[in-house]
Amino acid sequence: MTREIPEFDVTEHPDGTFEARRTGTPASAPADATAATFHELEMECLAVRVAWLIAPDWRDSRVGE
Repeated sequence: MTREIPEFDVTEHPDGTFEARRTGTPASAPADATAATFHELEMECLAVRVAWLIAPDWRDSRVGE
């Protein structure tokens, strides 16, 4: 089953944990969110979206990492 979160590329690791990077971010960049379950990852990504909205300088500083 493919698990997706809009605006993020999701990776499921063999140990069952998940990480997400903003779509278009290189795979070598640090993950924007990590979690033990997919549901937890969804909540973490929501928090990342809010941070991007209230702190656009932080968001822009991550582009190109």
